[in-house]
Order: sequence, then structure tokens, then C-alpha cells
Amino acid sequence: MNDTTLPPAAGAAADVIPAPTPEPTPAPAVDPVRAAAGRLGAQRLLKLAELGREYEREHGLTPGRQRRRQLIQLGKRYEYEHGLRTPKARRRARGDAWSEFVAALARVVKPAHRPAVEKLAAALRAA
Repeated sequence: MNDTTLPPAAGAAADVIPAPTPEPTPAPAVDPVRAAAGRLGAQRLLKLAELGREYEREHGLTPGRQRRRQLIQLGKRYEYEHGLRTPKARRRARGDAWSEFVAALARVVKPAHRPAVEKLAAALRAA
């Protein structure tokens, strides 16, 4: 008989304790407001893609390589052309930072010092 195989012990199966089964972790709660916002955003992108295809048809354009992004851009352009969207406000042109700072300072400085700061602001505006 081979010595490597030993007969099982009499109470070996009874001594084995089964491992506890892990309890399933609950799924994270879904915020209905965020879910609704996500659906609205997706609907907006689909609408822009549809308008982009319409823009391509109107202008005789061929599809681009970055298809989805291009359609969204063309959809926005379609909205501008047909008055469905107003252009974004452009940033104000930068002026002289020091003159703007001194003008703002003149509005908040103590009344005793205001004439001197306004005089400085006027000198900066003139220059």
C-alpha cells in the first residue's frame, strides 16, 4: 500500500466550520434629481446632433471624422442661424488694470482720502 494516501479521520468532516457567506452590499441610492439632469443633458446632446445633421443637409457638408462632437458643434451653429439660441456674451476687453484698480479703490476708500484717490484715477485715465 502507498504511504502517501492516508484514510480520512473519523470526525474530520464534522470539525470543518463553513465559512460565513458575505452579505451583499446594498447598491448606492440614486439621486433622482441628478438622474433627471443626466437624462436632460443626454436629450440635449441628441437634439444638437439632430440639428447638426440638418445643418449638414442645408449646407451640403460631408460628415467629419469626430462625428458626435462635430454634430454637436454644427447643431449649435444651426441654432444660432435659426434664432433658436443667442450667442454667448463675449468677455469684456481688458483695459488698464491699474486704472481699474484705482477707480474701484476710489469707490471704497474712506471719504477723507477719496479726493486724492479720485485725482490719481483721473491722472491714470488721462495717461
